[in-house]
Amino acid sequence: MGRSTASRRASEFVGVALFAAALIWIVSLASYEPSDPVWFFSTGAHAAPANFAGRVGAFLAELSFQLFGYASYMIPAAMVIAGWNYFWCRSLDAAGTKATGAVLLVACLSAFLSLIVGTIEVSGKAFRAGGYAGEFLASHMSEYLNRTGSVIVMVTLIFLAIIISTQFSFGRFFAALIGTVRGSATRGIDTFHEWR
Repeated sequence: MGRSTASRRASEFVGVALFAAALIWIVSLASYEPSDPVWFFSTGAHAAPANFAGRVGAFLAELSFQLFGYASYMIPAAMVIAGWNYFWCRSLDAAGTKATGAVLLVACLSAFLSLIVGTIEVSGKAFRAGGYAGEFLASHMSEYLNRTGSVIVMVTLIFLAIIISTQFSFGRFFAALIGTVRGSATRGIDTFHEWR
């Protein structure tokens, strides 16, 4: 009994810690400022960063955006899901498969953003929408499939990664959607006939 209580407490502690880390990460990404002084990335280490999470947040945001671009927002989202399961002491079915799917999703989103958006300007600085990882994957895919073929493959892989990481069924989703639309249309027609 005592052991299961300790295990539950430890699981709740990990869940809360993951929530907190995800919140700091999201705040860091949302308040990213390219001109912030960041360890290993830019000079001016004595200036105060504008990032709401301070120097740690500025570094975390810079590192995330440099590596994965805007796909970085998927990382704290995955941490929130993991934290939710830990907090409620729910075991993740096929945790390794879901982690692989989440990594694939971040990588494919990065490559997709590099293919579609490329480089944009943020606060006067060039910014890779998919980060270095996305640019690397996109350039290698484009060598063999050109841009259009690469986009098709990346969209397909994004859907597959969503299925792997969340066990979301697009078939059930579209069946439910069609059923809802059909039911609404039937009720609308019935109401119209009653009105006439």
